[in-house]
Amino acid sequence: MKTYRLFLILFFISTSILCFSKLITFSFVGDVMFHTPILSYAQNGNGYDFKPIFSHVKGIIEKADIAFCNLETTLGGTPYTGYPRFSSPDQVVDALIYAGFDVVNVANNHMIDKGWKGLKHTIEKIRESGLASVGGRLSSNEKRYTLVNNDGVKVAFTGFTYATNGLTIPKEYAYMFDYIDEELIAETVKEMRKISDVVIVHLHFGQEHMTKPTDVQRKIAALCIDSGADMVIGTHPHVLQSVEFVEKDGKRKMIAYSLGNFLSNMDQKNTDAGVILNVVYDTVKGVVDINPVPTWRHRYTRDGRLHFRVIPVDVFLKNPDKLLTNEDITRLKEIETQVKVLFPKISKKS
Repeated sequence: MKTYRLFLILFFISTSILCFSKLITFSFVGDVMFHTPILSYAQNGNGYDFKPIFSHVKGIIEKADIAFCNLETTLGGTPYTGYPRFSSPDQVVDALIYAGFDVVNVANNHMIDKGWKGLKHTIEKIRESGLASVGGRLSSNEKRYTLVNNDGVKVAFTGFTYATNGLTIPKEYAYMFDYIDEELIAETVKEMRKISDVVIVHLHFGQEHMTKPTDVQRKIAALCIDSGADMVIGTHPHVLQSVEFVEKDGKRKMIAYSLGNFLSNMDQKNTDAGVILNVVYDTVKGVVDINPVPTWRHRYTRDGRLHFRVIPVDVFLKNPDKLLTNEDITRLKEIETQVKVLFPKISKKS
């Protein structure tokens, strides 16, 4: 009789857990940058149209419940400029919406390229468009995190940057963003944990062009996980770095150290590659599956004009179009191989 009662108790407990478990899908991409040649390509009469750049990846991104990107520019007004002090047209936001993004991070080393006013307008424009902004605040009363509700699942995002390229803003506007600080990160993540089902921390950190995470990256990412984060998403190196899984508190947690460049005009080795990291998250088990889609920033000349597009590597390897050269196809194969090594599949046993 006791055995039967124990069986019933365990059955109801397991059933209750399963009933409260929900699945949510995410798509994460890395740095989205608008260098001067990209601005020139998108200029259309008196305006700008960046949407065609994302037409080949739109169908992948918009499938996710929540899609996230790092916007590494400001909407700082005219004159529009690229590196080293970025200021892009407001139409950038229209393109992000078109591509399927829901959450836009602004915490990165270029966030105050146009001062506090540029940052303010960037955040305002993102929010006015209906997208969620992460990594910047318009008042000191705002929380350091942003809550996104998806079918009853509360997802909390926060963002920190390692630096702002030596630029500063007046002290009275210091509340607008946060540098990476261990104590502050731990405090923020613990607060997020109390009020949300999923905690995601974006960190703009690491060494540019390094394909392996630094000891500092590993230390800060581990701090986030230990403080209660479910996923850590890294950007800044401009090249792909590894993803790791950590079992903690009965859940599988994930650290993606760098998702590379989603869009840029950078020429350094491997800066043309990125990934759409599709993640299936179970509110009880944690990360249960990932599907990394390698992407390539294709830059080509047509009709005497430089063109840009972001393409999914696997699709274009199977069905290359006339715009791809043999050299381009070789590059796609290299990216495909690199992603298979850096983003291992999760065992289906769990």
